[in-house]
Amino acid sequence: MPFKIVAMDGHPVPDAAKLTRDTVSVAPGERYDIEFIATETGQWMLHCHILHHTTNDNVEPGGLMMMIHVVE
Repeated sequence: MPFKIVAMDGHPVPDAAKLTRDTVSVAPGERYDIEFIATETGQWMLHCHILHHTTNDNVEPGGLMMMIHVVE
């Protein structure tokens, strides 16, 4: 689902720079705070798009992923 980056490394992003996105590249040591509106119920995954980052030593599941459970 689309989101807006509202802070980078603990610093607020100016309103004019809060662009709607569906992916963001995160370098080692970077942090992003995002906001989104859950418009549909279900389970939604936030994950890294570099496939070997989504495993633990090539054992699935694991690694850089998080599930968000949206209910009514």
